[in-house]
Amino acid sequence: MGLKLAKCPMDLCVYQELIVNHRPDVLIKTGTYTGGSALFFAQIMDLVGHGKVISVDIEKYSSFPRHPRIEYLTGSSTDPSIISHIESRIAELSKTMVILDSDHHMEHKLKEMELYGKLMRPGDYIIVEDSCFDDYPAWPEFGPGPAAAIREYFSRYSDFEIDKSMENTLYLLRRKAFYEKSQPEHYQNRIGINSYTAASDQTVPYCRAGTPFSLRYAATFPAPQP
Repeated sequence: MGLKLAKCPMDLCVYQELIVNHRPDVLIKTGTYTGGSALFFAQIMDLVGHGKVISVDIEKYSSFPRHPRIEYLTGSSTDPSIISHIESRIAELSKTMVILDSDHHMEHKLKEMELYGKLMRPGDYIIVEDSCFDDYPAWPEFGPGPAAAIREYFSRYSDFEIDKSMENTLYLLRRKAFYEKSQPEHYQNRIGINSYTAASDQTVPYCRAGTPFSLRYAATFPAPQP
């Protein structure tokens, strides 16, 4: 593509599998960087023939790749105006996928999970990037980050479940990062599924795509079958 893309190739395989299998109407990506990931997702959607990408970042550069499926938003991913715009864009859509890949500090990541989680419906996917920062930890000096945010989220809420079916590659840069929105009647069950993460397990629930690989993990949670 001619652009820098901060993703492990095996993570990209997982992402394209998710896009092909779930065919999201819109993929929301927080953290644009060079725009390489947004372009990759848009090109996979070209092959599928369906979907749009909304990429959010506090910076906007003229070098961002142009593609009819990509919309760039400038501002913090947690800014009320950004959230309001995204909510209006997805209101009439049936399938949403969210990839949280901006500021990886715990406070920001947890706020993203709370804000975007509220916008999602049963069957939607949210991927929390770079949990490897503070899970192994791959970056001990970083401090509390995505893994800590995931643990804290599931100590408070139970509206997502891990999708372990996506843990099917030899190497991933994210664990416990892929989550699928559950049906309301399954929320209590979901707490049981994930509570071990914050309690007995020292690492975040293992998931598959969702974080830049060499420095992250991901967790995916799919809605349980009725």
